[in-house]
Amino acid sequence: MKTIIYIIIGMVLIKGYGQDIIQDIIIDANELSPNSKLDYTLINDFKELEFNKEKSRISFDFIEENTSGTISGLDFKINFNPKDPENASFSGTVLVKTLDTDNFLRDGHLMWEKFFYKKKFPKIFFKSTHVVSFGENTYKIIGDLTIKGIEKEIIITFSLDDKKLLGITSIYTSDFGIDIHENREQNKLNIRFYFPILL
Repeated sequence: MKTIIYIIIGMVLIKGYGQDIIQDIIIDANELSPNSKLDYTLINDFKELEFNKEKSRISFDFIEENTSGTISGLDFKINFNPKDPENASFSGTVLVKTLDTDNFLRDGHLMWEKFFYKKKFPKIFFKSTHVVSFGENTYKIIGDLTIKGIEKEIIITFSLDDKKLLGITSIYTSDFGIDIHENREQNKLNIRFYFPILL
């Protein structure tokens, strides 16, 4: 019985019926060769975004006083891959002396010891501790903000499109020893972040 089976298999191979199978095996072996020209891009191998530092900016609204302004001297480092937010990081500083509310006298007063105390605390610091994805193209950056030597945890909500990363958060200046008003709620500051992507 075994002899008959061997004869049948031999006839199939001689007539070429098995050549297609053999050829497929050879092709598969070639594809596994180190010299193969196939693209072996990894699933998680996405490029981190790069941002334009010169055009990035931070602006704010002081709600109680109906006052808007900007702060500059921005120096930051962002490692952000939208496909891998858990390994992203955000850190940066701004210069207190650049605070601008379009009122020379008011800006000068804000540099005093009672408020931002520019002489002793010339910079504001932020460093992320967690980055979490919240729905499509929305991210929560949790981190520590340090103003006037006082560190507090804040959450910045960022939205991403193909040209920019936009963020918003709210703080109370009195939490950082800057008492513009006695009531905490009257010291609310809305802050906006604009980071254009280098294309």
